[in-house]
Amino acid sequence: MGLVSSLGLFGQGNGEDSFQILQSTSAARIASLGGNAMAVKDGDLNLGLLTPSLLDSSSTRQIALSYTRFFGESNISHAGYAFDVKSLGTVSVAFMNVGYGDFDMTNSAGEVVGQFNAGEYMLQAGLGRQLTDRFSIGANIKFAWSELAEYKSSALAVDVSGTYHNSEKLFTASVMMRNFGNVLSHYRDGVDQSLPFEIQAGLTKKLAKAPIRFGLIAENLQQWDMTPEQNQIEIDPLTGEEVNTNPDGFGENLMRHLVFNAEILITQNFNIRVGYNYNRRQQLKIEEKPGGAGFTYGLGMRIAKMHLSYARAAYSLAGASNHFSLSVKFNDFKKS
Repeated sequence: MGLVSSLGLFGQGNGEDSFQILQSTSAARIASLGGNAMAVKDGDLNLGLLTPSLLDSSSTRQIALSYTRFFGESNISHAGYAFDVKSLGTVSVAFMNVGYGDFDMTNSAGEVVGQFNAGEYMLQAGLGRQLTDRFSIGANIKFAWSELAEYKSSALAVDVSGTYHNSEKLFTASVMMRNFGNVLSHYRDGVDQSLPFEIQAGLTKKLAKAPIRFGLIAENLQQWDMTPEQNQIEIDPLTGEEVNTNPDGFGENLMRHLVFNAEILITQNFNIRVGYNYNRRQQLKIEEKPGGAGFTYGLGMRIAKMHLSYARAAYSLAGASNHFSLSVKFNDFKKS
C-alpha cells in the first residue's frame, strides 16, 4: 500500500501508466508554478530539461541540481548540464532518480521474510535549436528503468517541443508532445504497460509596467475527458437508472486541463512564485476538508553566483512536498 501511495504522488494524469518518472519533476521553480513552466524562456536549465525548445545559448555551461522529499521515505532528485555544439544547438544531459523507500517483503501468510527497495531512474539527452530570433525547436530522448523488488522494466521515450518567444512583447508560447515511445522490457510476461504520453501547450505574458509574469498551461490535450468514470455515472438505488453525477461536464473537464501560475519579479535577484493545479486538487483533496490541495508557492533568489529556489506543493491534509534547487551558470564567472 505504501508503494502505491508513493507512486500516486508524481503523476499528473489519472495514474493508469507506468514509469511515473517520465512525468515527474523535482525542480523547485517548476513545482512552485503548479507543476509546469513550459513557456518561460530565460536561460533556466531546469526549464530546458523539461521543455527542450527552451534551451539556448543562455542555458549553456550551466549545472542544475534538485532534491525533493515526499511522504515517508520517497524522494526525487535530478542533475543536469548543458553545453553548446557548433552548428547543432544547445545540448543537455541529465540523470533523474525517484526513490520509493524500503518495504517489508511478506509471504502468503503475511509474515515478514525480508525487505526490498523500489525506485525508478532515467538518463536523458536533449537538444534545443534556434530557428529564427523568435522560433526554436527541441527534443529529448529518455531511457528509463524501474526496479520494484525482483521485478524490472525499461522503456525508451521521446519529447518534441516548439517555442515562440517575442522579447519585445514579453510573450512566450510553447507546445510539446511528451513521452511517446515503447516499453522495452516488462515487469513480467503478460502484463501490459503503457507510457504516460501527453500533449501540452502553454503561454506566459509579462506585464510591461508591472513586475509580474502570468502563465497558463493546458495539459493532457490528447484526452478531453479527465473526470474519473466512477464519478460520472451512478445507479439510482430506487429506479435502477443511470444518473450523471457530473452535470457540468464541459466546465469540469476544461478546468482539469488547466494550470495557472504567476511570478512576481521583485528584483533581478529575488522573485516569488505561485501556482494552482485544479486537476491535482480534484484528485487529492478530501471532500470535507480540501485544504490547500493543488496550490503551490515558492521563491527564487540569487546569492553570489548561485541561483537558489524553494517550493512547497500542497497535496492534501496528509502533507506537502518541499523542493530545493541549485543552479550555477559558469559563464557568470567570466563577467566578474
